[in-house]
Amino acid sequence: MILIFELTWTGTYHAPGNSVTIQTISRACPDEEIRVFAEASHLQELQRDEALRERPGISFHEMPLAPWFRYRQHIVSFRRMLREFNIIRSALQAAPRREPCLVMFLSATSTAILVASLMLRLRRQALAVQVGLHGELHSLLGWRPRNPLARALDFTSALRGRHDPRLRFLVLEEAIRQELARIAPAAAERTDVLPLPINLGELPLVPETELRRPVQIGFVGQATEAKGIGDFLDTAAAFRERYPGLVEFHLVGRVMPGTDPARFAVLDSPASEQHLSRQEFLDRLARLHFVFLPFQPGYYNLSASGALLDAITWLKPVIATRLPIVSDLFARFGDIGYLCDDPDGMRAVLDEIVTRPDPARYRDQVAALRRARAARMPAVLADRYRGILGDFTPLPVCRRARAPSPGSLCEPTSPAGRER
Repeated sequence: MILIFELTWTGTYHAPGNSVTIQTISRACPDEEIRVFAEASHLQELQRDEALRERPGISFHEMPLAPWFRYRQHIVSFRRMLREFNIIRSALQAAPRREPCLVMFLSATSTAILVASLMLRLRRQALAVQVGLHGELHSLLGWRPRNPLARALDFTSALRGRHDPRLRFLVLEEAIRQELARIAPAAAERTDVLPLPINLGELPLVPETELRRPVQIGFVGQATEAKGIGDFLDTAAAFRERYPGLVEFHLVGRVMPGTDPARFAVLDSPASEQHLSRQEFLDRLARLHFVFLPFQPGYYNLSASGALLDAITWLKPVIATRLPIVSDLFARFGDIGYLCDDPDGMRAVLDEIVTRPDPARYRDQVAALRRARAARMPAVLADRYRGILGDFTPLPVCRRARAPSPGSLCEPTSPAGRER
């Protein structure tokens, strides 16, 4: 039995990534029943994905997500902690009592981690816990509560604390685990790496693209300064004036609330102040030649990039700053675009692309992206995930990764003897 919880996000937030993660888990553990718990609007988005709906053995369960400090995982809320305790306890009580169980958090607050750690110590059930970590890792570098009790329950305490060996963390890039090892070695020791899989349902939609003028450049994702939207808009303004008709710039995402929409007048298509539907997002992405990734140092040292994954899935070469999550891909798969030291370097590369386009190199870059995409297929990552589980979980799947010791929780369990 695998119980998967989305304890933070609602609606479309993280829905595509969560869907393919659940699909990968299902492929890794085809004999396990999987129950997915999330807020109603998020469940609705997950079930829009036909590839997820078609996976056998998955059921969806609405849960009353805590309303306090929603989306603000770094804040310690005792009321939210009580809600999380009740959600997790209820799901465990509804699971077959004698069946080994994995609790997997797609995202989590610090208090949810501590609740799960407590349950590992108190419950006799064969149980393990896996916690997916994303942008909340930045809490390790930021403000901490002054209240001693709240401080004992914050993310720094949850990540650096002592837990049962059956509780492990999961990050999306090896570069993130290495940065975590630098700032929180104890947390890194219990951290595994599973890259975010690509969405198989989008592959039939990916067009064959040839490099031609006007060159289409896109900023993908929410238009925030941490992602470098300022550099992108400055570049768009300069190049539209310098090379009219030869290059166009687009936002494949959303203008954030409170941002002056007049800043986006330099773009060649309207910028949306509302969430794009997934279809509109993909339509805009499909028209691009390059994805522009002016990542700022700091944020993406501890966070993966959905925009980078979209570029891989849709075979769009990148023009990116030299951060580990990007340079690692260049090292593994070769020329997937242009790796630059700073925004000035990105503009120099773009100047070369616009004035002397190289269709042959572009085709080679697309071929390299195909190799990177193949490595992130759910079936490929399912094998990797199965190996991760074999190291710490009581699920029978670990028999495929290592031979069980006599009397261990990994011994075969007769289906007839399981409680349903």
